[in-house]
Amino acid sequence: MSIRRYLVLMLLSIITLVIFVSAIEGYKASMNKAESLFDDELVSLAQVISAIELPKGIIKHKITSNFAYQVIVDNQVVSHSENAPKTLINELSNGFKKVNFLGKRWRTYSEKVSDKSTADYWVIIAQPLKQRFDLAESIILSAVTPIILVMPLLALIISLAVRQGLKPLTLLTRALKNKKANDLSQLSIKSSNELTPVIATLNELFLRLSLAFEREKQFASDAAHELRTPLSVLKINLHNLQQSYLDAMLIANDSNSTTLQALPFEQLEHSVERMAHVVDQILTLNRTNPEQVLAESERLNLQTLSQECISELYPYIASRGHDIELRSEASIIFGNRFAISILLKNLIANAAKYTPDHGKILVSCQQGSRHSVILRIEDSGPGIAPTEYQRVFDRFYRIGGDSHNSKIIGCGLGLSIVKHIVQLHQASISLSVSEALAGLCVEVVFSHKENMREGKIEIKTQNNDYAHNSKVPQSVGHV
Repeated sequence: MSIRRYLVLMLLSIITLVIFVSAIEGYKASMNKAESLFDDELVSLAQVISAIELPKGIIKHKITSNFAYQVIVDNQVVSHSENAPKTLINELSNGFKKVNFLGKRWRTYSEKVSDKSTADYWVIIAQPLKQRFDLAESIILSAVTPIILVMPLLALIISLAVRQGLKPLTLLTRALKNKKANDLSQLSIKSSNELTPVIATLNELFLRLSLAFEREKQFASDAAHELRTPLSVLKINLHNLQQSYLDAMLIANDSNSTTLQALPFEQLEHSVERMAHVVDQILTLNRTNPEQVLAESERLNLQTLSQECISELYPYIASRGHDIELRSEASIIFGNRFAISILLKNLIANAAKYTPDHGKILVSCQQGSRHSVILRIEDSGPGIAPTEYQRVFDRFYRIGGDSHNSKIIGCGLGLSIVKHIVQLHQASISLSVSEALAGLCVEVVFSHKENMREGKIEIKTQNNDYAHNSKVPQSVGHV
């Protein structure tokens, strides 16, 4: 529940409760006041009747009010109103009483009158209690009815007042909601005294985050220079050292030793290549941060990106003698070009690396249900055991550890980066056994309202006919 709705409901509830309690107390006070006024009126009527000359005999008097009276001499009713009984209303004693007669509850006042010219007599005045209750209820309703009728207007006024009071909080919410993912600028909005410390704290947080992101970008840039350059120099020096060593051994005509001593250089070269691969993967992972992905997202043709990635990886694919096939329905997704390219390259490169020579690779893009696009990369390799499907996405995890039986350079970051990119694009990824090639099948489902179907084509490439161009030629063949 929103703060505004909570405050409005609470204020209305409190006001309603206060009005209800006030109405009850007002009813009690009105009843007491009405009873006092009516009692005074009974006394006045008794005095008026006693001042009139005592009539002779029993005489009925019509009366249009709700009052009834009796005049009693020697315990006999000598005069009474038409709405009074012939018998005594109550026992003869001075004061007020409550009695029942004629099917009603009455309030009575009895007074003994002493007259020198006549014998003493009694005057009894009675009034229905219902008249008193009706008067009290009428007073309460007259006081409460305007308040009840004005409650909707009161609710509107309270709602507007609460809205105005919460306006600084609404402005702060709107300012935060309108901020882009990479916008860490300071907030500058008018605020109340209560929100000023909150805005100051948020601005300090934005400042710290901005500085942290700047340090991260600077680190990535420095790492790219400080790590890649020494590794490149190390690879060149290692190559030169190996060639010099082999030349020296050939001059010495020691071919057996050459064969035996070349192995350490190969192991060292393998370690350097693996180190370079780790650096590249870590820097790639650093570049695929949520802020950058969201800031640079655009409409992408997944078919075209697949063609470009196959083109870049084709020299390695061809060197392994693989057949690669691209079956594509040209579909549009919304994402970051660099990140999706990394995803495609990692998946296709993994299929090429872990599939034995002269294997088959199938890349397919097709429309799914509800504006989704499905990307599949399948191979004819040994695949992955179902028990390892979840663990292969962990960072630095490789099946079999560093002594991977494929003897392929790797660091266990490829699929971790893929999963990271999939999560950034709110897509899903799953592993299974390929029905077509019996190897591993990686399926990525992109779901977005802007996904569109533009057409369907089928593309195959052949080793002999395929040129290493920027795009895969739209022709049929085999690698």
